[in-house]
Amino acid sequence: MAKIKSIKEEKFSNKKCLLRLDLNVPLSESGEILDDTRIIESKPSIDYLIDQGAKVIIISHIGRPNGKYEKKFSFKNIKDQIENRINREIIFIDFDDQSKAIDIVDSKNNGTLFMLDNLRFNPGEESNDDEFIDFLSSISDVYVNDGFGTIHRNHASITGVSKKIKSFGGLLLEKEIQNISKCMTTKSSNSIAILGGAKISDKIPIIENLSSSFSDVVITGGMLRPFLVASGEISNSNDIQDDNEVIVAKKILNENRNLFIPKQLICAKSLDHEPELLNSSQIESDDNIYDIGPNSLSDISNMIINSNKIIWNGPPGVYEKELFQNGTKTIIKAIVNSKSKIKVAGGGSTVAAINYFNSSDYFSHISTGGGAFLSMLEGKFLQGIEVLK
Repeated sequence: MAKIKSIKEEKFSNKKCLLRLDLNVPLSESGEILDDTRIIESKPSIDYLIDQGAKVIIISHIGRPNGKYEKKFSFKNIKDQIENRINREIIFIDFDDQSKAIDIVDSKNNGTLFMLDNLRFNPGEESNDDEFIDFLSSISDVYVNDGFGTIHRNHASITGVSKKIKSFGGLLLEKEIQNISKCMTTKSSNSIAILGGAKISDKIPIIENLSSSFSDVVITGGMLRPFLVASGEISNSNDIQDDNEVIVAKKILNENRNLFIPKQLICAKSLDHEPELLNSSQIESDDNIYDIGPNSLSDISNMIINSNKIIWNGPPGVYEKELFQNGTKTIIKAIVNSKSKIKVAGGGSTVAAINYFNSSDYFSHISTGGGAFLSMLEGKFLQGIEVLK
């Protein structure tokens, strides 16, 4: 993947800089930030620009307000929490004061940090509307995108503005692209990709792309049952709601010989029932697969330990429940003990699992993106990156 234009290539002193971040953070019912990873990872670019003497205007979105103002989705609710995470004061520009944004920015000194309210209060953000693009461009001299988690979207603040004014990629965006690309392109005879997730349809291109780059691709999570039916391990397919998933699974199995499908599994009638250790041929239609059994985990662990590069997306079980967390714990332990220098993980539930077991220090890179991370694994053309080349 070609390099993007880096903020290190530009001087930002005395300039108004529009900084696109991904601050779409999870919140508790009381409005507390539950995971501040994206905020913390954005701090280096904020510091870099402010220290150079730029006026920095943070723009981002949170939630899905669908093009209209909703108080619960306002960044005003969490401004103080963001300030505490980045250790800087923010001049907040209310949604009602958006038309005065340029005057507010001009009235302050260089080295000041501003923040517009939720971009998605404006219908022109998601529709990539020219009028909204013109507004965002009018309040800044340069544009920096450091929101990797949104880089796969064709929105006004991602692809629109970057076509209007001088644009660069931030430090986090550079780090994400470099680390994920390195994992995908580094040649290795022993490499493993571990994939979870509920729907096969979401992962077909990813499985196909990873199969050409990794010697082993391990299927886990909700995708397991259709693959077990497709391979004949489970004889009765009546429990598969979507027959098309089995058809797709058969196609993938026929075309990709390096897939590993665990066959010893932890099942239960529900999360509240006692778990059973079952071989795949013993699984009945009312058995839910909630984790991977020790024999299959031993095989996966050996593959991980002997791999020179590792990529992981999707926990293999319901790790929040003690009875069904052994698979996730075992995979993390194997990755920790692996001597591989390339250990990349991404996706919301995967990152949450890593944090749950306090293991983030043992990965070479943990992506802040969900859909963007998966798009890179798929090898997709990402417009938000292309416009920054």
